[in-house]
Amino acid sequence: MEIKIKNIAVPAFVSMYSAVAVFFAGWLKPLWAAGACAVLGIGLFFGLRSWCRGMEDTVYMQKKTLCMGALLVLFLCWHTGIGAFTGQAGDWVKHNAVMHDLVEKEWPVIYRTGYGESMLSYYTGFYLLPAIAGKIFGSFRAAELAQYGLTAAGLFLLWILVIRAGEVKGGKNQLLCLGLLFVFSSGLLPLGQAVCGSLYPENFPFGSHEWMNPETVRIQYTSNWSLLKWVPGQAVVPWQATALLLLRPHKTQNYVLVGLPVLLYSGFAMVGLAAMMLAVYLYDIACEGWKQAKKAFSASNILLAAVGGILVLYFWGNISGAKPEYLGFHWLDYGKKPEFYFIFCFFMFGFYALLLFKENRRNPLYWITVAALFLYPRFSMGLYNDFTMRASIPALFTFMILILRFLGLEEGKEKSLAVRKALLAAGLAVGAIYPFMNLHESITKNEIGMVYRTDGYMTLEQMADPSDGEIQDDFKYNYYTYDLEEDFFYKYLAKKR
Repeated sequence: MEIKIKNIAVPAFVSMYSAVAVFFAGWLKPLWAAGACAVLGIGLFFGLRSWCRGMEDTVYMQKKTLCMGALLVLFLCWHTGIGAFTGQAGDWVKHNAVMHDLVEKEWPVIYRTGYGESMLSYYTGFYLLPAIAGKIFGSFRAAELAQYGLTAAGLFLLWILVIRAGEVKGGKNQLLCLGLLFVFSSGLLPLGQAVCGSLYPENFPFGSHEWMNPETVRIQYTSNWSLLKWVPGQAVVPWQATALLLLRPHKTQNYVLVGLPVLLYSGFAMVGLAAMMLAVYLYDIACEGWKQAKKAFSASNILLAAVGGILVLYFWGNISGAKPEYLGFHWLDYGKKPEFYFIFCFFMFGFYALLLFKENRRNPLYWITVAALFLYPRFSMGLYNDFTMRASIPALFTFMILILRFLGLEEGKEKSLAVRKALLAAGLAVGAIYPFMNLHESITKNEIGMVYRTDGYMTLEQMADPSDGEIQDDFKYNYYTYDLEEDFFYKYLAKKR
């Protein structure tokens, strides 16, 4: 059967923007909400019309492949912990607390503690639509089920977009592509850890199989599976946006359309996506002159950027608040182990980059991606260096698409191509070890919702006190805008209760 990509892209855009519209409607004063939603709708209409114009790309799939893919998405999504059908990773304590408060409390969510009033200021995109289901049915469980269904639907749409962006043909390869979508970006981590373990035996293992961090150096490129287990809200929409960008990378007039929703799901992933867009934009200007620059000033970009400013003001209260200096943005010092940086880069993406070089040496996206992945480990921000982990999401996803295109090349007379494909396949198999270990553990243990699930007994309100030294910094500085009387968003835009 033939599937038109624009018929997949439009639902993906609408689903991403639904959370933005719900946020405006639920958090802003009525007049501001009406105006913001109207501008958002007009900008979305113009943007979709422009993005779809001339888009005739299609994907050919057998109905059998489509059905098997849908079942596989449901199965794999089930075992990530989304929906609490199986044990959840540690970060779900916080995820469930955010959604619990969105279900149980009025919007905007205001906390009242001995310190004073504070407001929930977090990437709420992943939780808003499920929270509506929870409010309607008066059940946190309804919110969890809605979250599972919406995430699975988003991953299904993403799979079709990836098939087209990666130029994947044939039912078997399309299903293998779905497997790669879940396990990619572990790099050659087991081999990298073996090398580091021999060089730094006092620091091996480095905390867990997801980390490579001798002493205080914390850097990580997270596998897609781990992103889905630990921070699915910061992964699925950034992946969708990256796939949509790669389908039309030079349509500068639609950049805000593609990127804006990501801000409500993951600020650092938005930084990574914006950096990629800026690099492509500058490349196009260098090739085509300043006439290319004018395309950025489209009606859609201007309108959507205007309402995007409201989201920036919402997060600014959190970003600008007083925090410990060590949580800030820093150039990462590798101290006496500078070689660790190069070991990390080689095993996490450099091996793949070398194999892809011959076919991509004139592809600007290849060079932009490689440069970004070299750069991000030089920076640190947050208790666990979330900047490197999340800003790299779009670049790593782009690398996955380039790998899919490479694997689909016909070998012909190119003798080295078969060898490089075999090496790449071996590298992907090594990178899949940890994700498959995690999946096996989820299937065999099947601790149904009992590990880190919260259902009505945890709220972020008990953590909203920066003066309390007993509260972990990761909690008290990541989720709140304090001192509301000084916050512009709360004073002038937010609903009052």
